Amino acid sequence: MTKAPPVREGGRHERARAFAPHVIVLLAWAILVAALSLSAGPAAAHSDGLKVGVLAPLEGAFAPLGQDALRGYELAAEEHAERIEALGLEALVESTKGTPESATAKALTLLEQGALIVIGPLSGIESIALRDFARSVPEATFINGASATQETTLHAPAENFFRFNPDSMQWIAGLGRYAYEEKGLRSIVTVAEDYSLPHTQLMGFVLDYCALGGRELERHWVSPGARDPTRIAGSVARAEADALFLALSPRMAEGFLRAYGEAGGDAAIVTSSTTLSGRLLAAGDTLRPLVEGAISALPVSASEDNEAWASFTERYRERYPDAGPTPSLFALAYYVNAKALFLALEEIGAAPAEGHAKLRAALAGLRFETPFGGPVSLDANRHAVTGTYIVEVVEGDHDRLEQRTVHVVPDVNQTLGLPRETFLALGPPGRHAPNCAEVAALVATPATLLAEADDEAEDETPAEEPEADEAPPEEEAFELAAVAPADHPLQQREEYAAMTGTAPSIVPCLSYEDAPAAIAWLGEAFGFTETMVVPGPDDTIAHAQLSFGSGMVMLGSKRDDALALGSPCDLGGVTQSIYVVVDDADAHYARALLNGAEIVRELEDTPYGSRDYSARDPEGHLWHFGTYRPEMGEETASE
Repeated sequence: MTKAPPVREGGRHERARAFAPHVIVLLAWAILVAALSLSAGPAAAHSDGLKVGVLAPLEGAFAPLGQDALRGYELAAEEHAERIEALGLEALVESTKGTPESATAKALTLLEQGALIVIGPLSGIESIALRDFARSVPEATFINGASATQETTLHAPAENFFRFNPDSMQWIAGLGRYAYEEKGLRSIVTVAEDYSLPHTQLMGFVLDYCALGGRELERHWVSPGARDPTRIAGSVARAEADALFLALSPRMAEGFLRAYGEAGGDAAIVTSSTTLSGRLLAAGDTLRPLVEGAISALPVSASEDNEAWASFTERYRERYPDAGPTPSLFALAYYVNAKALFLALEEIGAAPAEGHAKLRAALAGLRFETPFGGPVSLDANRHAVTGTYIVEVVEGDHDRLEQRTVHVVPDVNQTLGLPRETFLALGPPGRHAPNCAEVAALVATPATLLAEADDEAEDETPAEEPEADEAPPEEEAFELAAVAPADHPLQQREEYAAMTGTAPSIVPCLSYEDAPAAIAWLGEAFGFTETMVVPGPDDTIAHAQLSFGSGMVMLGSKRDDALALGSPCDLGGVTQSIYVVVDDADAHYARALLNGAEIVRELEDTPYGSRDYSARDPEGHLWHFGTYRPEMGEETASE
């Protein structure tokens, strides 16, 4: 597990200045840009030199993000202009649409144009597709652009895909330990938006916090972009917790905290990496008592003594005077990943030979300074190991609140210091998972785990066993999720961890009118687990992945485009259905019935030896659940 260094009086962390508010807001977009709507841009002309392909959205609503990403690439290229000129390197640029299909199609276009090195993409679902595509072209080398999705490199990584920026769980590493040890916070209540980024950040927080003995009393979930999260403020204010963990948008957080304060709430505030902003810091006297002293964690800090960030920002402003005062996280990520390529090319001293063995060896062995939390290097999965900043809201100049860096957590890896097997056994982050009891079940003695992560041999006293989590009040059950272990059995997590090495080859895809509600209902009624949820515009879902045992379904909001994806409610019926294998059909039937599923075919024993039933979900999709397990042919199964 990660461990923050001790506070040093008068040291660099006490002198650190505020993090630029609009940079914090942009962190969230590293996960949310999966719903891009862009057209392909023209590629650069051919040349006889080394060709590097760059993928980014350059048209449409998200063009500013893609354009800033390219600025990052260009700044890295300017630093290494001499080597680039010697190699005759040429950048071929293609604009993606933010979809998996677009990312792979444009990557193929770049390869057809002669580029055997590709940098990109911007968003998470693109990067997962690009990682899978990379396996089919082993002669090419792929380097991430700005995606911070954990899945890309954690599970079944591609040997020719490299990422030098941290994922979104690494952003928050060490915050749980700081909250427990430095701030003395022993119990928390979580209030968060119900999609993948808050799920991921909460998991990163509780791994440290619960290992030390911290208790999470309740989890309150609100729909992404909900206009009124204040209705649960009274319930949260009544909870006897030391702190709130908030993973809300800045606008939503402001409304919630006003209602929470009016209800008499006064717990300390701990936030996700994307919650604190200038909006909250300047909210006035009403929120000031709550916001002052709030703590959070960030992948990069605009501290006055962060020389790498200061240098990068200064060059950015000089090179692009009309682009704004501060580079975005996208510009930084593309800069760092492109810089890694140019450093590796300088190390091998020539254009990469066929197979890129020397180039990949050079990439894998790099360690260099970046504006992130210190030097970056790669782990065995070719993913970034770098530092994280812990920040606290304090009173600054002119009686204004600002954020200051109080700790730097060095060398955070993708499993946050946990052994890989233990981390994977916890399963993917989700609404219920992992909770403190599950962490304690996998980590026999939290003190031992922390000592291993810090390479310390000192004996520590094991933390007390966390008490059973309290169930939420009945009147709030519509949007609260209890965190008792029974809600999400550890066995199911271990099955998912085992599954991730071999992803399903065929995945059903569904369309819903109200996709956020469908995701929640499928989890409660049918037992699906969220592995990825990417919000789209106007409270829609661009893409979601739900797992069940070794299987998966993907779903999203209905679309009025060439695919014409609709809901059975629109069609008046279905043209396909899904069969899901369960071990205990009777228990599953009871669960579905309890949560309001429409039973179409009652539970029965079939002539082919199965026990199963059929049900419709609230929008009319037809599901079959039973114990029948189809077997693959010998030839197929052996492939």
